[in-house]
Amino acid sequence: MRSSGSGASGAGGDLTMRIRFRRRVRAAITNPSLQVALDRNAERRMIAWRETFASLPDVEDLRVRAREVRQHTLENLDHYLERFTQRLVENGVRVHRAADAGEACSLAVSIAQARGATLVAKSKSMTTDEIDLNHALQQVGIRVVETDLGEFIVQLRGEPSAHIITPAVHLLKEDVAATFERELGMPYSTDVEDMNAAAHKVLREIFLEAQVGVSGVNFGVVETGTLCLVTNEGNGRMVTTLPSIHIAIMGVERLVPTLDDLALMLQLLPRSATGQKITSYVTLIQSPRREGEPDGPDERHVILLDNGRRVMANSPIAESLLCIRCGACLNVCPVFREIGGHAYGSVYPGPIGSVVSPGLFGLSDFGHLAKASTLCGACQEVCPIGIDLPTMLLRVRDAYTKNTPQPPAMRLAMSLYAWLMISPWRYRLAQRLGAWGSRLLPRQAGWLPTLPPPLSAWTASRHFPTFAFQPFLARRKKLNYGAKPMLTPKRRKRETEQLTEKPQPEDVVERFGRELEDIGGTFVRCEEGEAPDQVAAYLRELGVKTLIAWGEQQPSLNAVIHRLKDEGFEILDPDLPRGSGPGRDQRLADLGRVDAGLTGAIAGVAETGTLVVPAGRNRSQLASLLPPVHLVLLPMGVIYQTMADWMAEGGEEAIAGTSSLNLISGPSRTADIEMTLTIGVHGPGQVIVFCLD
Repeated sequence: MRSSGSGASGAGGDLTMRIRFRRRVRAAITNPSLQVALDRNAERRMIAWRETFASLPDVEDLRVRAREVRQHTLENLDHYLERFTQRLVENGVRVHRAADAGEACSLAVSIAQARGATLVAKSKSMTTDEIDLNHALQQVGIRVVETDLGEFIVQLRGEPSAHIITPAVHLLKEDVAATFERELGMPYSTDVEDMNAAAHKVLREIFLEAQVGVSGVNFGVVETGTLCLVTNEGNGRMVTTLPSIHIAIMGVERLVPTLDDLALMLQLLPRSATGQKITSYVTLIQSPRREGEPDGPDERHVILLDNGRRVMANSPIAESLLCIRCGACLNVCPVFREIGGHAYGSVYPGPIGSVVSPGLFGLSDFGHLAKASTLCGACQEVCPIGIDLPTMLLRVRDAYTKNTPQPPAMRLAMSLYAWLMISPWRYRLAQRLGAWGSRLLPRQAGWLPTLPPPLSAWTASRHFPTFAFQPFLARRKKLNYGAKPMLTPKRRKRETEQLTEKPQPEDVVERFGRELEDIGGTFVRCEEGEAPDQVAAYLRELGVKTLIAWGEQQPSLNAVIHRLKDEGFEILDPDLPRGSGPGRDQRLADLGRVDAGLTGAIAGVAETGTLVVPAGRNRSQLASLLPPVHLVLLPMGVIYQTMADWMAEGGEEAIAGTSSLNLISGPSRTADIEMTLTIGVHGPGQVIVFCLD
C-alpha cells in the first residue's frame, strides 16, 4: 500500500480527508432523494442477482474456478503480460505501457493530437476515470463526450460516477429531467423513454463525428491477444467501430490466460453486475481493420496501465486485484446503501473501493475509508471471485493505524480495550457491569442513543446496542447442538439433487428461441427456401425502405438480398473510406439514417439466446449496430447449447481469425435511470432472428 496519495498527505492531509469524508456522509444520510434512489437500486439489483444466479448450476464450483484463474494470473503477472503484449503486436495492435496516471494520459493525448483529433467519444471505463483522462484531453482543447447513458448524465452535471456499474445511481428521474432540460434544451419530461431518446439523438451525432474512440477493457485474453468489452447499450461497440482510431486503456491485472477462462468469467460477470445471464453485447477485438473488411478502426492502441498495481500485487491486499469490477459488493453493503458513492471521495467506492483506493492512491489519504464498514461479510458472500473483503479491510485498518498518527485519547482507549479483552475474567466482569450500567441510560427501540464521554464519540453518529443481561457464554450450554446444521451451498446442492429429478435437456433450437424472446428478441422459425418471403414480409410490415446488409456470403443470405433488391428495397454500400475526412463522415451520416440491417450469424448459443456475429470480408459490423432493426439469418445446425460447446467446436478459431467478433444477445438496453429498463439505446431496439431449418 502506498503511504501517501496524490492529494494532501501527512497528518494534516489525513485529518482534512477524514473531515471531508464525514461532511459528505452527513450530507448523504440527510438527503431524502438520495436515500430513495439508493434503496431502489439495491433492492432491484439484488432481486435480479438472486434470480439470475438461480439459473446457473454449480455456482460455488464456478466461483472457485474463477478465483483460481485470477489468482494464478496475478501470481504470474509478468509472464502473462509479456505474452499478451507479444500477441497484441502480432495482431497489429500498437501497445504502450504506462507506469502511472500521468504517463497514461500523456500517451492518449499524444495519439489523439498526432491524428488531429478534436472530438473523442468515450465508452464507460473506470480505468480512464482513475487517471482522469477527460481532464487531460480537455486541457489540450480536445472535446471528450461520455457515451454511456449514466456517464453522459453525470458528465452533464459535472459530477463523478456514483457507482462502478450504475454511474447515475444517486439520481431520481426528476433530477435527470431537470438536467436534460437545462443542458440539452429538452422539454421537461420524467418519461424515461423520452429522456433516453433525447440522449440517443445527441450521442448519435457524437458517434458519427468522433475521430477517436476510447474504451476500457473488461478482460484481455493472453493466448489470442483479444480485448473483451462487456456492454449493454451499444456505445462500447460504437466507439470501437466507427472512429478511425481506437484507444483501449486497461489495468495490467485484467488478464485471463485463455478463451476458456474468458468463457468462465462471462458466466459470472454479467450476473453479478447487472443480473443478466449475458449482456447485450460482448465484443471480442483482435486487430485493426483488415484487408477487405468494410469497416472498423484503421488503428488500435492499447495502453497497459500499472499505476500502483504491481506494488499492490506484493502487498497484504493483493487479493483485491482479483476483482472483476462487477459492483455486487456495493449493492449489498449496508454502508454504501446509506451514503452512496460520492461520499467516499474516490473513483472506486464501496467495500472494494475502500481497499483499492488506499492501495492505488495512498494510505494516508484514503486509509480511513476502511473504517466505513460493518465487516458483516455480505460483500464476500456476493463476490463472484470470493474475495475476502472483510480481511482486506482489516489489513487496511491495521496499516492505516500504524502509519497514521492517532489522537492520544484514541491510543489510550484502544490500549484499555486490549487490556480488557485479553483477560477472560476482566471481559466477563465488564459484560456484567455494562449490562447493569446500561439500565441507567435512556433507550430508544432497544438501542442506546447516547453514551457518556468518552464513549459519546460513538453515539455522535450511531446508536449503541444494549448489553445482553445473559451473555452468550452463559447461554451457550443451553443451546441444542443436536439440531441439523445449517445448509452450506455444497450441502444444499447435494441434498437438492437427491430430492429432485433432473429435467430432460430441452431441444437446443427451442431453448434458443425461448431465451431470445425472454430478452426482448423475436424468433422466427422457417424453411431456408421460405426465408426471402419471410424477411421481405417483416420489412414491409415495419415500413423499412433502406438497409445495410452483408455482402456475398452463404447462399441463403444471398437469396434474401437478391429478393429484397428485386422488390425495390434500397441496400446501401457499407464500405467506409479509410482514415478520417469528409468522405468517411458523409458515408457514416448516410448509413446512420438506414432503417434496418441484415446479417448472418456463424453460431447461436441456446443457454443465453446469443448470436455470434463476426467482422470479416463483406461482413459489415454496422449492419448489426447502426439501424434500429437488426435481422439475422441463423442456420439451425449452428446452434449450440452452451458457450463452451461452441468454443470446443471451432469458436476459438473463429475468434482468432477475425478482427472483431460480437456476441449479440437481444436488443440494446439500459437501466441507468432509476433502474427503469429501456430497450433500444445506441444499438438496435429490435433483433429478429430467422432460424433456418
